[in-house]
Amino acid sequence: MVVRCREVNIRCAVWEHGRAVDGASIVLVTPEKAVSPAFGTFISRVRQTQRLDRIVIDECHVVLNDRWDFRQELQQLGKLAFAETQMLLLTATLPPTEEQTLFDRMYWRRAEVRLIRASTVRKNIEYSVIDGPVEMSKRIECLAELVGSTLRNEIQPDGKVVVMCESKAEISAIVEAGLFPCEPFHADMTEERKEEVLEEFRTGQIQVVVASGSFNMGIDIAGIRLIVHMDEPRNIRDYGQGSGRAGRDGLVSRAIII
Repeated sequence: MVVRCREVNIRCAVWEHGRAVDGASIVLVTPEKAVSPAFGTFISRVRQTQRLDRIVIDECHVVLNDRWDFRQELQQLGKLAFAETQMLLLTATLPPTEEQTLFDRMYWRRAEVRLIRASTVRKNIEYSVIDGPVEMSKRIECLAELVGSTLRNEIQPDGKVVVMCESKAEISAIVEAGLFPCEPFHADMTEERKEEVLEEFRTGQIQVVVASGSFNMGIDIAGIRLIVHMDEPRNIRDYGQGSGRAGRDGLVSRAIII
């Protein structure tokens, strides 16, 4: 986001406690810091000086996260409603059946919400399921055959593959098997290393990333031709988010569940 803002000459800054961002038109903040007392103080200050235009939550379906072991602050983003300013929530993966739950967590009344929906069908993505073996070593061999065939025969030299896993242990097993070149991406990595992996993936130095669910959000990289889920997705919302990393340049791509 910072890079894209700079490309169109929009002043943008990442909020950190104690860092001055007064010269920025757009202030970016992580969910964890957005619900902190320090950020609440910052919001109050810019509101009192009439410099708060609106609050935007991208990928707002994350507010519905109910996993106790994954970024619990996501469930607390409704605290931002205290700012009493216009709020804009964006997502491509909120089913109509969960709209009211989102409104409740944001402390909104439906009558005060203007809801805009458009088609989210990704016609350039081909979806399929492979009935793979149960034993992990055999599943990894099945994955390696699929990834190898895709890289050799189906995509351009700059094409990319993402393998989605439910656990860090599964990621490690795939990487350590060494059946194809790849790099891991998960929440326990340092922010610096994650940025390095993303940049190398974006520029084509890495063709395959084996990732956890943290890869689902905010990753907009062209050239991803194959998304493989190594397990049954937790829910259709998560699957739509993960498989949606493929084909973001509009070209034909595949999403496969093993």
